[in-house]
Formats: sequence, structure tokens, C-alpha cells
Amino acid sequence: MKDYLAGANSADAQRQDRVPETISRRRKLSTCVALTIAGVSMAAALNVQAAAPKKNAKKVSNTKVVSELELENQRLRQELQAAKQRELDLIKKGVAAAPAGAATAEAASATAAADGQAPAEELAQNEDDQKADLGEVVVKARPRLQKLKDIPNSTSVRTGEELHKELAMDLGDILKRAGNVKWNYGNARTSSLSMRGVGQQSQTDAMDPSVGTIVDGVPYAYNPLSSFDHYDIDSIQVERGPQGTDGGKNVSLGRININTKRPTFNREATYSATYGQFNTYIGDAALGGAVIDNFLAWRGAFHVNKAEGATKNLYNTDQTWYNRDRVSGRLQFLLTPTEDFTALIRFDASPRGEEFNNGNNFFTPTPAISANGLPTNLNNDARTRLARRWFREGNPDYTYEKNYLYGGGQNAFNQDGQYALITASKGGSVEMNWDTGYGKLTSITAVRDFEFQARNDGDSTPFTTNKNGGGAVPDFRQLSQELKFTSKVGDLVDYTTGIYLNDRKMIKGNRVGFGADAGAWLAGAGAYSRLDVNSVGRELMKDSLNELHTDNPYYIHNKSASAFLNAKWHITEPLTLETGLRFNIENRRQSTEKFITNAGFGTLLSPYAVNGIQTGGFDTITATGALTAGAAADPVQVARANAVALKYFGKATYDELSAAQRRQVGDAKGLRAGQMGLLWDKEPGKPFRSTQPGYQVRPSYKFNEDYTGYVSWGYNEKAGLSQTVNSVAYLAEPEKTNSFEIGLKSTLFDRALTLNTDFFWTEITNYQQGVQVIDEFQTAALGQDTYTSITGNAAGVRAYGVEIDGSLVETIPFTSVNFSGSYNEAFYTDFKNAGKAAEWNNLASPTFDLTGQTLPGAAKFTFSISPEFRYPVEILGGKNEFHTSFTTAFTSSYKSDTSLSSYSVIPANTTTDLSIGIGRRDRAFDVSLVAKNIFNNQTPNARTWNSYSPGIPQWFGLTVNGKF
Repeated sequence: MKDYLAGANSADAQRQDRVPETISRRRKLSTCVALTIAGVSMAAALNVQAAAPKKNAKKVSNTKVVSELELENQRLRQELQAAKQRELDLIKKGVAAAPAGAATAEAASATAAADGQAPAEELAQNEDDQKADLGEVVVKARPRLQKLKDIPNSTSVRTGEELHKELAMDLGDILKRAGNVKWNYGNARTSSLSMRGVGQQSQTDAMDPSVGTIVDGVPYAYNPLSSFDHYDIDSIQVERGPQGTDGGKNVSLGRININTKRPTFNREATYSATYGQFNTYIGDAALGGAVIDNFLAWRGAFHVNKAEGATKNLYNTDQTWYNRDRVSGRLQFLLTPTEDFTALIRFDASPRGEEFNNGNNFFTPTPAISANGLPTNLNNDARTRLARRWFREGNPDYTYEKNYLYGGGQNAFNQDGQYALITASKGGSVEMNWDTGYGKLTSITAVRDFEFQARNDGDSTPFTTNKNGGGAVPDFRQLSQELKFTSKVGDLVDYTTGIYLNDRKMIKGNRVGFGADAGAWLAGAGAYSRLDVNSVGRELMKDSLNELHTDNPYYIHNKSASAFLNAKWHITEPLTLETGLRFNIENRRQSTEKFITNAGFGTLLSPYAVNGIQTGGFDTITATGALTAGAAADPVQVARANAVALKYFGKATYDELSAAQRRQVGDAKGLRAGQMGLLWDKEPGKPFRSTQPGYQVRPSYKFNEDYTGYVSWGYNEKAGLSQTVNSVAYLAEPEKTNSFEIGLKSTLFDRALTLNTDFFWTEITNYQQGVQVIDEFQTAALGQDTYTSITGNAAGVRAYGVEIDGSLVETIPFTSVNFSGSYNEAFYTDFKNAGKAAEWNNLASPTFDLTGQTLPGAAKFTFSISPEFRYPVEILGGKNEFHTSFTTAFTSSYKSDTSLSSYSVIPANTTTDLSIGIGRRDRAFDVSLVAKNIFNNQTPNARTWNSYSPGIPQWFGLTVNGKF
């Protein structure tokens, strides 16, 4: 392990050039585009040669008599009425209103069921047959079902069935099966979503997500809401590029639609049970059917995911990292009182779960030489601190070399103060659809809450230094209302217009706590040497921070009001133009305060006041520990100083202390004041208010039934945000995105191959990211420029590349294949005020220029492939089938650190999940062996210059599925 890490660190030390290799990028891009176009052209040529020439349609005569026209109109009216009745039947079966990504196969099955109940085995076989017809894949990202190939932007769809067979439940597993979208590692609060290489950002709770998540038609304006398992899924749909002119919440980079299965009037009962390594138990069940025929239907879905983690805590062996503690349930009611009106009521809940994800770092030696060739300052390094007498004698069996580095040689953690992360969420929605006769009116009203609590071990050792610190979200509420109207004007235009309102209000705590060993751990070298010389000094050092706790809550209130209009103009039969317009009125506020929640043992060692807030101590001169002139003249402060002299030195007055003793008091007081930091009463912050537009223009041309080309331009403005640092309010400017796309959607070889390709180019100004700015408070207090980190703006970002997404059926007997891939170039075109990576910390400059550097998390190449093989077998006296599938996802290397440390490179790697089993073809019973990360890829999730987070290990389990 040491040799591997040493080699990796050496390789990573070669820093990326700071000037973009424009010529190199263009050559790579040109090659990639040329290969893509050549491949599609060759496939198209072969397909055209193989196809029989089509007959020319006969021209319609202009001499039809009036009676013929009347008969034709009557026939069309009858067909329209029949189609409307079929739509109502499908709605009652839960299909016509099916969510995004539903396949026509399901519509076909539901139509058959509406005409008369077919045997379950026959329906299942029909589903399999229809799923092979990829020419009829449809989605419902828009107000009505459209063929996927007719949507003029880059879109991917995956079904719930293919996700469930390999137990893909969280966003990390789900999204590696779609193209060019990524879940960036972190806990519920610190993880993020990126698309086309853009979106991994320094976490800020007030920030809008750049990649949106929509669950059952309800947009989530806060990323952590989607951090739970997703179950009973019908489909997942990924749309790339700016979105929002057709409703919901506007997003800059793209959105992920997660659609769960809806109630039907058919009785349904399914189950799934899994047992696997690490004492894993996964259970799913869904029940539903008619409560009152053709009037009220219901569906209930339940999910349990419990597992031990792969990595133990040696301090407390009951704790394991990457464990699972998830329980969820969803209840839905579908009401169809009339032919023209439906209502769908949903409620779901994920009660409190406790999982270990924080503090999951294994440590490596800090490099002795920094990036500029100068020696690294190791005064605050764990090697220096653990060498202090306090820790050597406090726990002689624990050492830096033997226990702190490389997981103590046991691939395990050893932490006394790490607790599980607590997460919970619940919510509900009411979706109503009314066919007015002039169009369809839809209303979606939703409410959601969220809870999060972290209590972290700050030093990752068995010593009690930092404790109970970390972020918390004790109160969160999101209210949203969408009202939209969908209609058409003759054959000229289909349109959707409406309003969307979102109100997000939350409290985010930022707690810091200290234990008995904190003073010895955090004291500077000089202060430690003076305090550790005798028992009195050690007592002062211990009490200075022991049980001191502070909190710095943020009170965030984001309000959005939007109006949107999206129109699809049918200019000619092959030529369609989609246009969209949106206006958002944004109102963002964030107030903060910082206060002491527990003064601990060292109240008397506090300053007299911090920023005008009384803290219970007295003031001294930092360098000597002598009372300041103001303190010496204040009887209250003198009394407190005398109390310190009596408690620690047995002297009646502070004046009786020697210079060395006063210096010890001053060291302890300085240590406490430094860690206590600035306090302040409630600061209202700077409000952000703005009206922001969004635009969409998407012409598409249908060359024939097999080829559709399109061009797309989208513009979006992501709202700015309010924040407060050290009692001073700051604003981040709005992020503005222009995205261009040109693509071709095709079906080849008698529709056996679906191949969608596109080239994209995205320009972002004022990209929201962590930056360095002058700390106005500290600068005023110290009389010299002091810098701090806030969420600000990188002046420019550019991303471009090529994407492919496709499916293959029938070419290989009994086999279907889904695949996706991408080539990305995503880099900063202007970012001069970035924070420094750790290896540059000894530079005098407070900022670092990252212009030309590739964005964090942006891999140049990604690819995934998901084949499935199903073979009918006649065993056990019935119609059964053997099936196997796997998903292999590849990513090239990228940097995991937002400051782009050269040590944070995650090397190129591949993971593979596998399922193999046998079951009945009507899905009544199935048993499968499931493997996750079957080749045990142990690439770290994240790295810095002296630590890394281990990857998820190989896992095997047995799954039984069925239905009643």
C-alpha cells in the first residue's frame, strides 16, 4: 500500500499546465467529431443500401366533392373521440399519465389490459417483445408523450427494471448508467451533481443546484433532498443543457427526472428480498389496485436497505463506515371522478437513518517539500502534534507511523468522537389534471422537509480534541406550486404556459466543539512548550478549550416566482421549431449569528468581550499576559483575573503572579480566543433580488422516419446568493449559461440500432465557485489585508465535447445492449481569485490563478455499457428463462479537489456490476446472484496531498423477486 501511494503521489506531483492547450484540445475534438460523423455516415449508407426504395405518395386531388369532405371529417371526429376514450382508459390503468421514460411497450400492454385481461405470462411476453422495438421509445418530459428521437436535445432514458436487476438505488449507481452525468462523492449535504464536466462546486446550502432533480414532477431546489434511495422506479430520464421553459424549476446544466410507478386499477403485489455480504438486508414491496373500480386506485411501496460497512472503527467496533440504514415508504391515491379530471395524491417518508460517511479518510505522510520547492510548514501537521509529550504519554500504544498512517495497517479507522450522520425527509404532493376541452390544465402542489445532523471527530484519532462539530439542518421546508396549461392551435403549434412558485426556508447550523485534548493539539509550538512545562500550565492548556462549543447558524430563505411559455411550431411536416421563454423573479436572503452554546471549563480564560458580546473573562496583553489598562481599571475584570490566580496558582491576586505565570495565562487565553473566533449578533445579510430570463430555441428536421437532426441553443441565469462571513455580508453574482448543441438521432439496420450523437458547446460567465476575498472584519481589526474563503464567482468557464447514447437489439440473439459515452473539455477560461491548493500554502499570495485548468471532477472520457441476455428454458415444468446482465462504467482521470491540487488526481478506472439468474417469464418468481464492483476496483473516492477516502469494496448478494 505504501509503495502504491508513494508512486501515485510522485506521478501526481506533475502539475497540469496552467495555460489551456488550445491546439491540442482542438485536434482531439476534431478527431472525435470526425470519427463520430464518419461512423454515422457509414452506418446510414449501409442502412440506405439495405432498405427498399419507398414509393412516392400520391398527390391528393383538389377536386374532391363536398360530400367526401364531410365523410372524411366525420371519420376523423370519430377517431378523435375513440382516441380520447382510449387515453382515459390508459389513465385509469396508470399508463397514459405514465412518467418520463415510459416505453411504448408498457402502453401496448396497458391497451391490451384495457380491452380485456390477458394472462399474466402473455402480458409479460408482450412486454419483452415490445421492448425490443426501440423505434417506439417515448418519453414524457414535455406535456405529452413524444418519441425520444423527436426531442431536440441530448436525452437518455433508463427503465426501473434495468436499474433494479443490479440493485442501483442511489444516485451514484443510477447515474453511472446514463451518459455524461455524475454524482460527486460526499455525504447528503456535501455531494453534488455535475453534467458535461461542470458542476462540482464548493458546497453552499444557499446555492441553487446546477443539475436539477425532479421526482414525480416535483423539482428539488436543494440537492440533499435526492440523497436517499430511489425505489419502485418506473424510469429515469436525463436531459442535458439549460432547462425550464417548459415548466418546473430552471436549471443551467440539465436535469434528472425520477419517475416512480403510479397507481392502476389492476390488482398488483410484488416483492423483492436481498441478502448479501456485510450483513446486508434489502427489501422492497409494492401493493395496489382498485379501491373503487374506475374511481379510486391506490399504490403503496416500501423499501428497506440495512447493511454493515466494510471499514471498522477500532475505537468502537460497533461502528462501521459506508454502512446503510435506510427505510422508506410511499403511498399514492389516484382519483378519476370524471372522464376529464384526475387527481393523484402522494405521500412519502424516510425516517431517521444513521450512516457513517464523514471522517472516512486514511492518511499518508505530508510531503516535506511544497510545490514551489520550499520546505513545508509542518508545525500543525499530525506528525508534529502526535510527537508531543501529551499524546505520547496519554496513549503510548498509539503512534503516527504505526496507527495514524494508512489506516493503521488494518484498513480501519480509530476515532473516539465520530458519530453517524443522521438524515430524514418526508413530503407529499397533489397533482391534478383537467381536460378543459380547450387544453389540459395541470396543477402540482408539493411540500417537503429535510433533516441532517453531523457530529464529527476533527482529528481522526482516539484523542478527544474536536467533538460534536459539523453541519446540521434542524429545520427545512420547501413549498412549491406549479400551474400549467397545455394546448395547441390547429396543426400549427403545440404550447405549454404557466407559472411556478418555490419557497425554500431552512436553518443550517455550523457547530464547533472541543474536548480535553484540544488545547494540546491546537496550541502553537511556542505556547505548547511554555504550558507543558508543569502541571499548572497543563491544567490551563486543558481548560482553555475543554467543552467549549459555539454555533454559527445560517437562516436561509430563497423565494422564486416564474412564468414560462414553450411552443413547438410545426412549420412543415419535416421541420419543427421549438421556442421557449421564461422569467424568474428571485428573492434570496440569508442572516447569520455566532454565539457560545457552552462556555466549558475555561470561562474565566475568555476575553472580556468579543465584538461587543460579553464572554465572562478579562483582557490581557497577548505577548505577556499582563492586564490591559482597561482591565486593570475595571473591578469586574480584576475580580475575574484574581479568581484565575487563585484557582490555578493559589495566589490571592493576579498581581502576585510571576511574569512566567502570567505568560502561561496569556497563552491559554490566546488559545481560547483563537479557537472561539469572532462572535456576533444576528446579521441580516445582503438580500439578492433580480428578474432573470431564460430562452430556448431548438429547430429540428426529420429527414425520414430513421433520421432526425436538430440544433439547440439555451440560455439560463442561475440566481445569485447571499452569505455572511465573520459578520460581514457578501453576495455571489448570478451565473449565466449559454449552451449550444447540434445532434443527430437515428435508427439503423431496420431499427436494430438506435444511435444518438451530439456536439455541445457551453459558455458560463460568473460561474459560482469558492473564491478568496478580503476579510473586511479581520482586515480592519489587524490593520493589514486578511483573506477568507466565500462562495463567489469564477469569471469564465467553457465546456465542449461529443456525446453518444444508444441501444442495440436483435443483432445478437436474445441480447439487448444500452450504451453511452462522452468526450469532454471543461476548463476555466478566467479564474484568477481561486483558493490555493495545499501544496501552495506557503506562497505569500492569498489567491491562485486557475485559468486554463480543467474543472474538478471533469473526466475527459466516460463510457458505460449495459448488455442483457435472456434465454428461454423449459425446466421445472414451466416457461422460464435464464438471464444475465452487467454494467461496466469507465471514467478517465480527473482531480477530486475543488482547488485542483496536483495530489488529488483520481486515476482512470472501471467498475462493473453483474446480475445472473433464472426465473419465470411472467415474472412471478425469479432468483439472481448480484455482484457490485465485481473486480474490486479500489480507486479512492477522493484524495488530497496527505489523505484519501477509500472506495466501496466488492459485494455479492442473492436476490429473490416475485409477484402475487
